[in-house]
Amino acid sequence: MTEPGPPAGPAPPREPEAGRAAHVIAQLYYYFVAAIGVALVLGGVIGGLFGIRALVLPNEFQEPRDAVRTMLHGLAFALPGALLLWWHLREARRGERRAVSPAFWGRSLYFHLVAFVALWFVVGGMIAMLSAGVDAAVPHCFAVEEQAVPAGYPRQDECYPEPTEAGRQAIDGAIFVIAAAPVWWWHLRQGRRATQPGITG
Repeated sequence: MTEPGPPAGPAPPREPEAGRAAHVIAQLYYYFVAAIGVALVLGGVIGGLFGIRALVLPNEFQEPRDAVRTMLHGLAFALPGALLLWWHLREARRGERRAVSPAFWGRSLYFHLVAFVALWFVVGGMIAMLSAGVDAAVPHCFAVEEQAVPAGYPRQDECYPEPTEAGRQAIDGAIFVIAAAPVWWWHLRQGRRATQPGITG
């Protein structure tokens, strides 16, 4: 005589294929952007190390001012990269614990693809703003040849860009950020809602 098995109950709900695909697209977005953030941080760190090398062991054409510029430009890439890495990696880890919504994967793909494109307008604008700040604080200067200076006038270095030009470059970068940041945030928000159960619109 066989013993009765456990009472039959409802089968555990299975994640719909469409919902699983939409969730995978969202996770791929977060991890991919985090990986690019690592690349930006790495590039910025390498630029900073080049600046340190130029400060300690300069060649015949390098001055301490050039080394400082190189280090600060490296920082202009490393800071946005670190921010991208931290925030997107945090969101990816949170997404691993979320339930999957039975959403059509094409909706998730659209929102995350547009968010990805808009994000690089934002990042490019941020880097341009930081670089313009570096150029305004530590412009690239070179000595004017003595033959080009009229007699009786002291020789002065020529520096580029001028503060007004650096300001224009910073404003141009800010325009990219102001225009693209709302597009990125709205599409990312909609993409997140498309992959969470019970959230629509």
